Amino acid sequence: MSARRHEREREDSLQTGGLWIFGFLSVMLAILKLTVATYWSWLRVLLPSLAFLGHNALYVLVGLLCLRWLNNEAAEESTTADNDSRMGYNIVALSFFFMFLDNLLRREEGQGWGGFWPCSGRFEVIVLFFVLSLLAHVALWWRFVSRLNQERT
Repeated sequence: MSARRHEREREDSLQTGGLWIFGFLSVMLAILKLTVATYWSWLRVLLPSLAFLGHNALYVLVGLLCLRWLNNEAAEESTTADNDSRMGYNIVALSFFFMFLDNLLRREEGQGWGGFWPCSGRFEVIVLFFVLSLLAHVALWWRFVSRLNQERT
């Protein structure tokens, strides 16, 4: 009984792997800034951590908005969370959010690449990557909510 409870607690525990990875990347970028790339701003050094935190905030916000359309006929929880298909949406949304923040910093710092439009720092590109990140989150949650609604009917 206690082994079963311990296994369930481990499954339900908070997963901090992503936070550690992006924190480690920020520490590595801080070391690079202090030694090699002194011209970088501290926001650029914190870009991985900011992307991780912003992505998760957008994930929760879109999730709460999409769960509003969930049919509330039954109050039971579903166990059909399809983690493998959700991981793809998360990676795409995180990548778009990272590009959004990178372009935002390039615009503020004036360091855009003129010939390579995804890193140009132009306003249109900033809006594009934010909207693409938002759409990836909506697609993830919409798929999840529609599957839950099908189970409940």
